[in-house]
Amino acid sequence: MSDIGEEGTLVAEANTVSLLSNAEINQQIATAKRYPRSVSSFIKKATELVTLNEAIAQQCIYALPRDNKVIEGPSARMAEVIINAWGNSRAGARIVSDEGNFIVAQAVFHDLEQNVALTYEVQRRITNKSGKRFSDDMIGVTANAACSIALRNAILKGVPKAYWDNIYKKARALVAGDIQSLASKRANALKEFVIFGITEAQILAKLGRSGVADINTDDLVLLFGMLTAIRDGDTTPEQAFAIDGDEAKTAKPPPAAKPELTADEFAANVPKWTKLIGDRKHTAGQIITMASTRNTLTEDQQAAIRKLEAESTGEAA
Repeated sequence: MSDIGEEGTLVAEANTVSLLSNAEINQQIATAKRYPRSVSSFIKKATELVTLNEAIAQQCIYALPRDNKVIEGPSARMAEVIINAWGNSRAGARIVSDEGNFIVAQAVFHDLEQNVALTYEVQRRITNKSGKRFSDDMIGVTANAACSIALRNAILKGVPKAYWDNIYKKARALVAGDIQSLASKRANALKEFVIFGITEAQILAKLGRSGVADINTDDLVLLFGMLTAIRDGDTTPEQAFAIDGDEAKTAKPPPAAKPELTADEFAANVPKWTKLIGDRKHTAGQIITMASTRNTLTEDQQAAIRKLEAESTGEAA
């Protein structure tokens, strides 16, 4: 029997909640069996979505520098397309542990039609280089990024790669382009990195090229993949363009000391930043980069800007 809490709230027993949850899942499994997916329809729909335009294709690829090499793969946006087109499945992510220095995000993917479920966990650090714990807002931002990564990995493991690998390759081919579009794509890539404070020299150093004309189609895929990783919070511009794995050894000279952005100045800019984010003209990362060219932003200020974006997209806690 259910109990009435101290404030008059009806509190269901654990067994009741479990029975309701099991009944819901069983109903979804039965529905999935009744209306099975079509693999050909999945491939058609997913391909149409990832190649809808070049901007979407770019967002489907991420690239992260690790140990003097770049790891490239399908992004969280690509995973969203896959689960949408795959159908007959459930997925979600949450924070399951706070270890003090790290938080652990766990994602679950359940293929209702095949009745196959798996979980995937991701750890993210919540302390800075000096060991100080992040602010609550920054921990929230980090938690969202960890959940996004865990969910991406769970979906990509749950839906067999054999079904989506060629779809990913088509998105990659659209981003790479051909010899006719190479020059304009080079210019666009360099322009996109300017807003993050990354220079042409840093890009060439990272790619190991002597000039812009030497940037090839594979290089472009890596550059646009790194842009996606930076925008999604998987890495930072400094980490992405570090040389020999050392963030201090970037091609960019150390900047001169900049004045801190005061609380009044920050508050005065919030309405403008909110409008830019709401109108989809700039991301939180881009605003932080622009503001940091003139002033030093605290961790709390950066977290507050990222929170504006989360609230705008309905992802705030």
